Amino acid sequence: MSTHQRTHRTTHRLSINAPADLVFSMLRDASHWPYLDGLTVYSERVSGDDVAHELRTSVVSNGSLSSSHSWRVFDAASHRAEFHQLELDTPLRELAGDWEIRPADGLSEVTLHHEFEVDDEDLAGRVIAIIEDYSRRELEALRVSCERLSLLLQHHAPQTQPTPPHSTAEPTPQPPPTAKEA
Repeated sequence: MSTHQRTHRTTHRLSINAPADLVFSMLRDASHWPYLDGLTVYSERVSGDDVAHELRTSVVSNGSLSSSHSWRVFDAASHRAEFHQLELDTPLRELAGDWEIRPADGLSEVTLHHEFEVDDEDLAGRVIAIIEDYSRRELEALRVSCERLSLLLQHHAPQTQPTPPHSTAEPTPQPPPTAKEA
């Protein structure tokens, strides 16, 4: 077993054809994840509010069920969310990261960062492979869910027609049509 501790980092990016506000709200409200992402089977906000909260989730990862307990902090103005896992199983010593959503060319560019430390550096490659697989699946599920919801919202948005300004004045009389117009 290695005694040297090292922080490992991963980064994943994906463009989503949906507004940044919608993507951010989908990340913040985990209550609907079991219905949308195909990965989460259970999600519960244990304490907190929309700015910071404790979250418990259970997901299917690498063909098995795993649970997590995390603390999440949100900055709505910058469309950023940070997370820190509270209860970890070996070989993990630390696991944290953040989400960033930035508008880009009519899309939302979503970036997911992870940082972790392990007890045994020989297992770091295996942990990276799990994070890689899950992050790709999680981002793709987020993309599909957000794009579907965005289309649905666009389709059901009220169709407003410009209305002429209301006037209390009498309409201006029009001259009778000429022979050419009649």
